[in-house]
Amino acid sequence: MTATVFAAWPINDECPVDHKASRPIYRVKTDEGFVSFCCVDCMQKFAKSPGSYPVKKKDVSK
Repeated sequence: MTATVFAAWPINDECPVDHKASRPIYRVKTDEGFVSFCCVDCMQKFAKSPGSYPVKKKDVSK
């Protein structure tokens, strides 16, 4: 059950579109995991053209 909770957590802390702090409520599932965004507008921009916005993954080794 714990693995399911962590699997849904976003892989990033920064919005790949606006480079602001992301909010887990705005997220899209990708092949690499869930990507979160700062707002619904950025989430929609990413969904239209995901290759245009590289995702900076958070460092989970800390």
